[in-house]
Order: sequence, then structure tokens, then C-alpha cells
Amino acid sequence: MTPGLESASLSPRFVGRRPQLARIGRAQATVLSRRWQMVCEVVGEPGIGKTRFVHEALQRCGPTIPWAVGTCSPDERGVPFHVFRHAFSEGQSLRHEVRAGRPTEETWAESVAAVPTAPARASDARRFRTYQLARRLIGLAARDGLVLVLDDLHWADASSTGLIAHLLRYPVPAPLLLVLVYRPRQMATPMPFGPPVPAEHADADPTSHDRIELHPLSVAEVGLLHPHVDQAELRARYDLSGGNPGYLAVLPSGPTSTSADPIREAQGARLTDAAVAVLRREWVDLPPVELTCLRAGAIVDAPFSTDLLAKVAQVPPSAAVEASWRLARLDLVRRVPGTGRFAFRHPVLRMAVAQDTDPAWQVKACVRALTALVELGAPPTDRARYAERLLSLPNGGWADRCVTVLCRAAQEVRRETPDLAIRWLRLALCALRPTAGLTRRRQDVSLALAQITGETGDLAESRALLQEIVPLVPADPDGRRARAVALWARVERLLGNYAEAAAISRRELAALPAGAGPAGAYRLATEIGVAGILAGHPVTGVPDMLAGDLGGSGADRASLLAVSSLAAAHDGSLDDARGLLDAGTRIVDALPDRDMRDHPDCFTALGLSELYLERQADAARHLDRGLTLVRASHRDDGLCQLLLGRSQVAYHGGQLNTAIALATEAGIVARRIGSHHLLSFALAFEAEATAWRGGPQDDDRAVALARSAVGIAADLTTWCGRTAATALATAALLSGDPGTCVELVLSAGGDNRLSRLQTSLRPRWYELLCAAALAAGEVADAERQARLAMTEADQMGLRGQRGFAESAYGEVLLARGEFRAALPHLQTAADLFRTGGMVLRRSLALASLARAAEAADQTALAARARRRALELAGWCATERVGLRLARPVGPREVAALTDREWRIARLAATGATSRLIGRQLNISPRTVEAHLTRIYRKAGVASRSALVAWVARLDDTDR
Repeated sequence: MTPGLESASLSPRFVGRRPQLARIGRAQATVLSRRWQMVCEVVGEPGIGKTRFVHEALQRCGPTIPWAVGTCSPDERGVPFHVFRHAFSEGQSLRHEVRAGRPTEETWAESVAAVPTAPARASDARRFRTYQLARRLIGLAARDGLVLVLDDLHWADASSTGLIAHLLRYPVPAPLLLVLVYRPRQMATPMPFGPPVPAEHADADPTSHDRIELHPLSVAEVGLLHPHVDQAELRARYDLSGGNPGYLAVLPSGPTSTSADPIREAQGARLTDAAVAVLRREWVDLPPVELTCLRAGAIVDAPFSTDLLAKVAQVPPSAAVEASWRLARLDLVRRVPGTGRFAFRHPVLRMAVAQDTDPAWQVKACVRALTALVELGAPPTDRARYAERLLSLPNGGWADRCVTVLCRAAQEVRRETPDLAIRWLRLALCALRPTAGLTRRRQDVSLALAQITGETGDLAESRALLQEIVPLVPADPDGRRARAVALWARVERLLGNYAEAAAISRRELAALPAGAGPAGAYRLATEIGVAGILAGHPVTGVPDMLAGDLGGSGADRASLLAVSSLAAAHDGSLDDARGLLDAGTRIVDALPDRDMRDHPDCFTALGLSELYLERQADAARHLDRGLTLVRASHRDDGLCQLLLGRSQVAYHGGQLNTAIALATEAGIVARRIGSHHLLSFALAFEAEATAWRGGPQDDDRAVALARSAVGIAADLTTWCGRTAATALATAALLSGDPGTCVELVLSAGGDNRLSRLQTSLRPRWYELLCAAALAAGEVADAERQARLAMTEADQMGLRGQRGFAESAYGEVLLARGEFRAALPHLQTAADLFRTGGMVLRRSLALASLARAAEAADQTALAARARRRALELAGWCATERVGLRLARPVGPREVAALTDREWRIARLAATGATSRLIGRQLNISPRTVEAHLTRIYRKAGVASRSALVAWVARLDDTDR
């Protein structure tokens, strides 16, 4: 039996195919019971395991019936009836009397001699008599039962195919099971011996004709076939082979690349010589043009067009078209549906053809393919693939050309697939030897690589490249060096090196040559501004050299205006901030996305400036646009800052869960890019939103997150350090530690005037100090902080900040018991928070208004305020409002307890055990005991019975 692909590497195990094996068994039983001929077709792709399947089926049939196997060969197509000759002269397990007697080999020789030499119509009768004679001989051999297997019929001669058709039309009156094995795509017609059995009748009892189509094995079956292969490698090999056991068996051992690049496959992983020899039989007899086109197709990759194939194979286009269709008829290649392109039948076949091709010819073909792809405007990935291959060869005569191809391809795919662009630029940089003639080009490639690595978040590599290259870039009037320095400064700033970022930007800005373009100057000035804000020393205003025409166009100008506006808002120069912001917003809103996608910092600065000027809708719009652009461009360097800005907008708007989710994602990105100061921002923002959510576990979590933020950013002079400190202060106050809150706010502020904190947010921080003083029972100090908040709010003129001041003063009056006097302040605060879009703060103000109205016996007002406060609290997903509404009004002793401590005290006063309290609040009994310990200390009691009396004395409500 001539070995085929299925037997190139037979495994000792046979897996799967149980229903198909059962159909062969049923067919054999039917033949023996009916004493009549039956035909089974076994069809499938090359390598699918047809020969092995039939062999296994015959072995399972047992000795009840003899069998013979005949195999076709492509080099014996001219021999008439060769498959039948082979079966009856070389077949297995044939009866002795049939093999030894004259009716076998000699008779078949006579039958062959009787076949007409030409298919003339005059010989039809003679051919029919020959087929009838062969039919009688087969019937004689099968008189006691016979399984006749005819394998590889796609290589059968015309006489054998004609005889098979004759046997189908005139069945042998004997128990003959005729098994026909072939590849349908390589036959003259896909179904030469009859239509397939419908799927609904595939498992029914066979009739006189059954067609068994073998499909690829599953992953589980392949795992059983190769039990000692690693699962990851097995999956990769399965993906490459498509579950075809023949191709899977001939794949090279070791890690298998699933790449569709035939060049790299041919260069690295190699098929065995035996596998190539088996597959070579399919193309060894091809005419020269078809063979050259086949080899060119293995270099070009699938799917390939005939135009490209003609250029690589160096044949006329018409010849390439004809050759492609002839190769398709031989099933070496297949037409891609819906296109005019062709692809190899299987990647393994392509690997074998490439491996069987002369290496020198492959190199020349790669050069021709690269040239043709550039001329045809092929996608960058196609062009770069051949450039990679050529650069790996020892002859570097085409290195310069390949570097050009790789750099252009990298620029084209940098936004969609930046990892691929980075790989190509690294390869191009390695190909450029550091010689004098290539200095400028190495600089360009290094700068491009530094920019893309920085954008993807690899800040360390980007910084290393910039530190090496930027000092070598000469000053030029077109701003090339200025842009490179600005990029370097930005990477330093993202890594938290604010002083260094500002220093190198200032040096370069001062050294700009006369006549230099404004783009580089804008970027340098922007970096100076951002570094100043983050370092705690905002630089307000625009440099004199760039101060003219603030309403001009350009994303670089808009970035500078946005940063300048943020600095002015930070320092409290709100009129200047609004003017700069309006100018920057006009530019950004007029520019299309393609002009703004490389300026994520502009959107961040715009959004934060608008947030501090209480334009929340505009802030959300710009930040969302920036997020959309950076996500589409896979830019981690801008993603983190935009997420942080959007988290702050959500927090100020009362969307606590959204703010927490955005801050969490920002923290993930910050860790990925290695930016510690951005991570501190993310932890601080998450802590603050978590603290105000006020769930059973939120107090401890908020404090832990804020402490982590402070541990990362310990320098309170920076914006990052101050943000972490104030976040911990908020978490500490809400968890019942007002002393720590005051200490942290004053440390971050630098003094009692909080001069180091952001000027436009000082009323908010004074309100926090006021709340801490009230929690500590220091009403006089609370009033002082509330009046300072009022003074700062008057200077700012911001509605939201005025709301903080009014709320603080209202809380002071409420603590004094001046309920009616507190009502207008709390009502004003709620209204101001509403107009400022601060939903969480409005709900808290309404809760205090409801408590004051109840104490002042204004029942209707109290009910309205309570109902609206709870509605807004549900929207914000906070429990603080409900806890605050449950507190009694007036007694100063209760002020020292947090909202949750007061709730636990009231539950304990009802006689509930720590376990029951913990179950109701979804906290552990140990946490309840810790709360009770703090409650005993603050209330000045020593036992639960004393706590019951203390609560009963202070709380006369039914809530």
C-alpha cells in the first residue's frame, strides 16, 4: 500500500469516529445478511484520516469476512485498472483459492489488454464487455463475502473510475462491500459516485449506498491522540492544523507558532523530510509555470492576488491567472469566496512548499514581493512582513529600503496596533548601524519609538531613549528639537519628576532659535504649566512670546490655553481662567478628532478647569471625548489622567459608584505604566468617594485607601500630596476621627489660612474643618471656620463653594439649637448645590434642613426635605443621608459620634446583641464591639445598661 498523508506519521492510538465506525460495521452486517453488494464512500480533506479510519474499521470487522485493499498512485494513472490490479495482487487477507487461481492476476491482465486504447464511440460495446467480465471476476472473488477497499481514488485512472461507475449501475450479486476512499475536491466532480446521505438519515440503517464524510477532530480528541503535549502548545498546534490529524502529525515538535506568515514558518519551524516527501507528490509533476506560481504563492502568503503572484513569479499576468485556476482544480490552492484571491489549501501545505523551495530563490522572491507590495499600495502589515524577513538575512544590501518600509508601516498602524509598530521600529533601529551617515535617521527612528512606547505606557523605555537621543538632536528652526524636548519633559512629568520636567522645558524654551515655529514653544510652555500645577507652584498667564492672538487655531495653542486656565482657576483668578478657558474651548470644539487625538492632556486640563469653574456638563463632554480618542488610540499615557478627571466630575455630581469605578480603572492603568503619583491620585479619589458612600465596610476601606495614597505621595507641597492628605482627612472625619481630619487639612494647607490649598476650593475645606470641629464638640471653632468659608466664598463667586459656606454656617446654628435661624442657610445651601450640580451635597443639605425643620415644628417643610433627600441619596448610592436623618437634633453629646456609631448605639439600646447588630448592618460582631468601645469612651459610660439610659435621655424620637 502506497503511503499517503494519513499514514505519514501514524499514531498507535485511534480516537473518535465512533458513529462512522458503527456505520461501516452495519454495512458489513448488511452485506452478509442480504448477500448483495453495498457501497460505502469515505470522503474528506487530505490528511483527515480516511486511510487510518478504513484500516481501523477493517480491523474491527474481525475474521468474518476477507478483505482486499487497492491504492492509487499519481504516477500510475496511465495504467488501466491499476487500483483493482493492486487490490487483487497486493491486497491483504484475500482467500487463498482466489489469490492463487487464474481468475485473479492473470485474468486482470487479460482484462487490461482488452480495454480499448481510445475512447471512441465504436469501442463502447467492447468496453462494456470488459466491465462485465471484470464484474464477474469480482463476483467470483466475493462469492463467500469480500470487503474491497479502493483508496486514493482521486488518483485513479479512467478505466478504474469507469468500472466503479459500472459496478454502481450493475451491482455484483454477491456479498461485496465496496469501500471507496477519495478526496472529493480533487476528483473531476465533487460527488462522482452519488450524492451524500442527508444528515437526518446519517445514522439510519444503510441501504445499498452510504457516504461517510470525515470531519476534523475536536480539541479533546486531539488531546487524547497526543497526551504528553503541553496544553498551551497543543492548542496552538490545533489552531494551526485545524484539527486535521494528518497535518497535526507532521507538524514540527516543540512550540508551534500560530502565525500565518509562511516566511517565518519556513525560516523557523520545519516539517520533517518524510512529511515534505509525502506532500511533494502533489506538485512534483506540475508544469514549470504552475510550479513557479505555486512556490511564489508560498512566499506571497494567503490570500494572494494574481497580480502580485505574477510579479513574484515573473510570469505574465494572464499566465498567473491560468496557473492559479489550474492549481485550484488540483486543490493545491482554493479561491477565497467573494474575492478574486487564492489561498493555500492548508497552512501546512504552504509550509511544505516553502520548505521545498530553493532559499536563494526565496530571497529574490521576497525582494520582488516587497517591491510589488509597495507599488500596489498594500496594507502596512503585508509590506512590513517581507521587510522583517529580508532584514534577518545576512546580506544587508536592502536594509535602508526595509527600514523605510518598517517606519512608514509603524506610523500607519501606531494607533490601531501600537505593539506591532513598536516591534517594527525596534527592528528598524537594530538595522541602522550607528555610523555618521545614519545619525539623523537613527534619531528619527529613536524619537518615533520613544513617542510610541511612551503613549502605550512604557515610560521607562521611552525615558531611556529620550535621554540618549535628545541631547544629540541639534537646534533647528522647524522645531524638531523643541518637540523632542517637550516629549521628554512630558515623560518625566508622568513619572512624577516635576522639577526636572520644568527645568528642561525652561532651558529649551529660552534657547529656541529665532524664527522657530510656534508648535514646539507651545508644547514646552504647556509642560512648564502642567509641571508647575502638579508641583504646587502654578504658573499663571501665557508666556510673552506666545501671548498674542489668544483666539488662534491649533491643538498646541488650545493645550496651552487650557493649562493656563487651570492654573488661574487653581489660584482663584476666576475671570482670567474663564477668558483662557473660553478661548481654548473655541479651538478644541472647532477641531476634528484627527487633530485632537494626540492631545489628551488638553482634554484633561479643559475638563478640570471647567469642573472647578462649575461647568460640569462641559467638563464631562470634553473628558468623554478625550476618553473616546485615547481608547481608540490605545494611549495609556493619557488614559489615566482622563479617567481621574472624569472620576472627579462624577464625584462632584454625586455619582459615587461611577466615581469609584473610574478611579479604580485609573489605578490599574497607573500601575501598568509605572506612574506612582497618578496611582496616588487614583487611590485618593477612590477613598473619598468610598467614604461618602458610607456602606458598612466603606469606612475602613476608605481610610486604608487614603493611607496608601498618602504613603505614595508624602510631599504635601505637591498637588498629589495635598489631594491624598485631604482625602484621608475626609475619610478620617466620616469614620469618627475629627482630630486627625483637622491635623491633615492644616498640614496640607500649610497654615490656618490654608494658603497652600487650591484657592477656588477653600470654602469646601473650611466646611470640612467646621464639620470636624462640630464632631469634636467645639462649636466656637466651628463658627470661626464657617465664617472663613463665607469670606472665601464671597471672593470666589462660585455657587457650589457658596453652598459649602452656607451649609457650614447652617450646621453651626443647628448645633447651637437655633433651628429657625439655621433654616434659611440650609435651604440656600441646598438651592446652591442644585444649581451647581452637586447632587450628593444637596441631599446632605436637605437632610440637615429636614432635621432643623422638625426641631422647629415645621412639619410640611421637614417631610418635603426628608423625602427629597432620600430620593437623591438613592440616586447617589449613599447611606450617609439616611444615617444623618436618624440622628437627634440639639444635644452636643451626640456630635462626637459618627452617623454609624449613633445607629449602633440606638440598636444596642434596644437590647440587640452584637451578632444581631452585625447581621442587620452586614458587619462582623468584632467590628460591632470595636464601635461600641469607641461609643462608651465618647459617651462617658462603662456598660450597656448605662448606654441604654444615655440614649434614652438624648433620643426621644420614634425613628
